[in-house]
Amino acid sequence: MKNVFAIIGSAQQDSSNLKLVQFLAKHFSGTLHIEVFDELRKLPHFDAVQTLEHTPEIIESVRKKIEDADAVLISSPEYVFSIPAGLKNLLEWCVATTIFSEKPLAIIVASADGRRSFEEIKLIMKTLGALFSDKTCLLISGVKGKISAEDNIASNTQDQLVEVLQHLQALA
Repeated sequence: MKNVFAIIGSAQQDSSNLKLVQFLAKHFSGTLHIEVFDELRKLPHFDAVQTLEHTPEIIESVRKKIEDADAVLISSPEYVFSIPAGLKNLLEWCVATTIFSEKPLAIIVASADGRRSFEEIKLIMKTLGALFSDKTCLLISGVKGKISAEDNIASNTQDQLVEVLQHLQALA
């Protein structure tokens, strides 16, 4: 069974992005182990001096989870036409490493619009050397209208999510 480390980019607890990843974890429970990381708010601010020496323990732990995973999934909203600060912070802690080099990756941006964040995340992850394609990337605009008050995800959105993870699974 492949291990996928899923990073939730939202600063909100119980976010739409978390709900999408929870759906995927349940759907693929027999074939993928998806570990959800929804703790960006606990990470210290990036400090270039500490990136390779005296690195905070929590950063070392997250880097190890990324490194050990067969694949990584980033699911994030867009905040003020950009990626959320917490996600950017984590990615900055990874720049001086090679943990994303050739790492199979899926990117899901689920937000009101999301186009700018979607492109930014792809650019950053390409810079970090991650391995992804258009088939492992999904933009879900208008996400609030695709998840009901009972947390049911629209069936066409479910299909798109499953397809992205199937492509990630093949890449891994």
